[in-house]
Amino acid sequence: MAFGPGPMTVAGRYRLIAVVGTGGMGRIWRAHDELLDRVVAVKELFAGGDRQEARVQVEQEAAAAARLDHPNVVRVFDVVRATGRSWIVMEYVPSRSLHEVVTRDGPLTHREAARVGLAVLDALTAAHDAGLLHLDVKPHNVLIADDDRVVLTDFGLAMDATQEKGPMLGSPNYVAPERVRNGRAGVKSDLWSLGATLYAAVEGRPPFSRPSVKEALAALLTDDPDPTTRPGPLHPVIAGLLTRDSAKRPGTKATRAALQKLSERAIGIVAVPLPLPAVAVEKRATPKRTKVVVAAVGSVLAVAAAITFSVRTEPADPAPDSASTSISASASTSAEAAAGAPSVALVSCAAMTATGRPASTTGFQVPIPQGWTRTSTPDGTVCFSDPDGARTFTVRSIPPVTGDPLRYWETAEAASALTAYQRISMGVLLVTGGGADWEFSWQPPGGPRLHSHKVLVARKFELTWTTRDQDWNAGLSTQRTFLDGFRDPTNSASPWAVPGPGPRKQ
Repeated sequence: MAFGPGPMTVAGRYRLIAVVGTGGMGRIWRAHDELLDRVVAVKELFAGGDRQEARVQVEQEAAAAARLDHPNVVRVFDVVRATGRSWIVMEYVPSRSLHEVVTRDGPLTHREAARVGLAVLDALTAAHDAGLLHLDVKPHNVLIADDDRVVLTDFGLAMDATQEKGPMLGSPNYVAPERVRNGRAGVKSDLWSLGATLYAAVEGRPPFSRPSVKEALAALLTDDPDPTTRPGPLHPVIAGLLTRDSAKRPGTKATRAALQKLSERAIGIVAVPLPLPAVAVEKRATPKRTKVVVAAVGSVLAVAAAITFSVRTEPADPAPDSASTSISASASTSAEAAAGAPSVALVSCAAMTATGRPASTTGFQVPIPQGWTRTSTPDGTVCFSDPDGARTFTVRSIPPVTGDPLRYWETAEAASALTAYQRISMGVLLVTGGGADWEFSWQPPGGPRLHSHKVLVARKFELTWTTRDQDWNAGLSTQRTFLDGFRDPTNSASPWAVPGPGPRKQ
């Protein structure tokens, strides 16, 4: 496998095209199988460090998952080892995750959620019949295909059903209480996670939504699920699945009968979607037409960006500009940030009225759109803001990060206190000098929900793109130009070896 400016090929066969998702264990690529001439998904598992044991387990369970042949399970085609890491080749499903659907379009109706739940239950039944427990059922791992097919993916934490005990891995918002309490797992552990996933599908949040992992796990073990705000006929089914005592929790047969009954008749509360972009509202577009309108807007922006961007070099000690208005984020830089610790709070460009020259900023080059303004803080953070104050791109020079780059963002996430925080992805980047990225959304006090993408480059630069969550796709081409064009003049090699974040369907 060769790394460079051109396409990368794994095992001489799978040509990597674009990153379509990332996580703590690896990233998912859309790729082309050159031998069979078909599009596939390739999961790259990060190598080395304390993930080695988990990586071996994932490889073993991927081989087991390859035995499954079910329309609601993503098929595994191949497992290969190359460049010191493992790659799992899977069926490519053009889709959005249930998490993305709920985040962008709003909670599902009870009837639609019952349909999704029934499909996931069928997938779990196929796995259970094959002797596998999934153990990571959550909205992120449930795919809603473009043709409305529902697919369960990511058997990375699966284990043999005969083991009974295993490591406590998985999302704290969807893990069964018996796994937290004593590490035991069984078929009903997957059913608990299904119940928590259905709760999130109709309520828009997990059943035990808390500011920290510790608080969420404590609530899981002692509290009832949070009160519902969108009542409907699916909630009694969810309540049964979220029974803390697994012995009293309904089994697969009873759950299937209840979901079938609910999915066969018109029921439920109609969810109110998030506001559409103005152009889509003016045209009164249908959902399918909205996709076309958004795509067209994205194309126009991409062309405009190509015309109006200019490359700007920031000197080692740039003089501060006047402050500009921007997204009102939760806080400005802190003493912790100035010391080079991972950024926990988001920097507000509006708060960046610098009173003096930055203390010590390493020079960099970055393409800046015409009309954007620049502000800075004494600790060396430089912020670029668009004329409307709706999008920002910041660059912060930090002391060189040692150790695992991914741990840098994991530490920042653990220390964050962002309201209604939702992680979208986090993973290692194949960049010169090492790096990692972290994408998430949150709700600041007042104003619209915000969406950020933070990137650690060459272990010494923090890059952050922030925009309104509903404007994420519209600003994607501008963000990619910033990221792809960022350069460290002291490093002759381009820092990027992989594409920036991919588009998310509206």
